Amino acid sequence: MKDLFAEENRRRLTLKSGKERVVANRHPWIFGGAIARESGPDDAAIADLIDSSGTRVASGLHSLHSQIRLRALTFGAEELTADTIRSRIERSIRRRDPILRNGTSAARLINADGDDLSALVVDRYGDVIVIEIANSGLEKILRVFPSREDGEESPAKHPFGGFLASLGMTRLAYFKNDLPVRKLERLPLEPEVIGQGEPAATIEENGLRFFVDAREGQKTGFFLDQRENRAMTRSLGQGRRVLNLFSYTGAFGVYAAAGGAAAVENVDVSAAAIEGARQNHELNGTTAAFTVADAFAFLRERVAAQRHVDFLICDPPAFAKTRGDVDRAARGYKDINLYALRLLESGGLLMTFSCSGHLSLDLFQKVIFAAALDAGRRVSFVRRLTAGQDHPVSLYCPEGEYLKGFLLEVHD
Repeated sequence: MKDLFAEENRRRLTLKSGKERVVANRHPWIFGGAIARESGPDDAAIADLIDSSGTRVASGLHSLHSQIRLRALTFGAEELTADTIRSRIERSIRRRDPILRNGTSAARLINADGDDLSALVVDRYGDVIVIEIANSGLEKILRVFPSREDGEESPAKHPFGGFLASLGMTRLAYFKNDLPVRKLERLPLEPEVIGQGEPAATIEENGLRFFVDAREGQKTGFFLDQRENRAMTRSLGQGRRVLNLFSYTGAFGVYAAAGGAAAVENVDVSAAAIEGARQNHELNGTTAAFTVADAFAFLRERVAAQRHVDFLICDPPAFAKTRGDVDRAARGYKDINLYALRLLESGGLLMTFSCSGHLSLDLFQKVIFAAALDAGRRVSFVRRLTAGQDHPVSLYCPEGEYLKGFLLEVHD
């Protein structure tokens, strides 16, 4: 079996003169525009980045087709080996141990650059592991990754065996493989299932239960990044009339109802999502109303009818999927938050989010300011909201901080 880490099997990328700052700042993404010339195997999984003096300044995952030609995993003289990757996987999983206890069986195990494992996301849902790989070099490595125990592919002698062993695979692993970047990387787009049964599970989160099917819906099936914000909803929702917009699986609504909300309504444009929300409320013995509707039209109608609420959760899908979408997205965020603020009673709470990585925190705050101004309400920032502790962000790669939100209090 070819050693993908051996020097003769590595790509050699020479950094353009004047681009040294790219590496000095330790940002893991090295774009093609910073590369002067290349040599070595086209299909290399690993590449070394060399400066103009011939000194290695970084090593990482190679891509022949992506604009990100190198996803740096080590810098300077540090060696990049299979043990480097294995130790980072094991360290990442250990960091999640405090989360996966006391009534919680789901967490993000590996968060790409936030865990110094660029292009790799691994989520655990009970006994199901869901994996997303966004780089061709990484896929090649993990398909022949040896287990620490015996140096062979395991369990069951299949590709990804050693990698799954390092994750502590339980019943089933599901490689989702639907990321758009995989098409660019010329990787298979069909999902791969390893293990027994279906890639679905009923998980626990803070003692509440949710059904997750990794084959359906967005991301890997359930938004683990919102765990801590959902827990806040449980405590804040007591006695309040709660409206959960873009409800998807209804998780915010379940938390609010479990916390003693006076009433909960889940709203989503997808009838299938609303059925999932209904199922999750039934799993927890909580009651709620369910509405299939476009959130924008729904809010306008409720404002016109003056059917106010005390607590509104607004967690829409990403409005800006590319940099070119930012202006349009900002208008959408302003519109939805304007009507949300108009619908709240005095003293009411708004928990509002953007998961658009291309929309900065500063711009999102300005959008909320403009919405509040147009709504004619006095608004206070109670707390800034972000993803949970199992979604760390690299200090050197701030692009990983995609989820941003605010808890607001509205006054007359």
